[in-house]
Amino acid sequence: MSLRITSLVWMACFAMAAFGLYMVKFSVQNLQRDVAAMEAQLAAEKESLHLLNAEWAYLNRPERLRALAEAHLELVPLDSRRIENVALIPAMQVDENPISEAVYR
Repeated sequence: MSLRITSLVWMACFAMAAFGLYMVKFSVQNLQRDVAAMEAQLAAEKESLHLLNAEWAYLNRPERLRALAEAHLELVPLDSRRIENVALIPAMQVDENPISEAVYR
């Protein structure tokens, strides 16, 4: 009788171990699928970023920006007579209490 109970206990332990191993294998497969999906998404994002960088470089060509500035901005060359003394620029007002009262309200 004792041998039969011991055998049943061992069989139950093996069954639980086999079930646990199956669950671990299933979890690992799910994680591998998630990793593969993330890697694919990362590759797509890198490709998109590369495309955006190329487009940014194309749109920031100096000759294009110069043409846009000439078409839309009313800029004139700087004349040396328009340059004033730096001392004429008003000094910035410095607040004695840098922490504003709005923080305490």
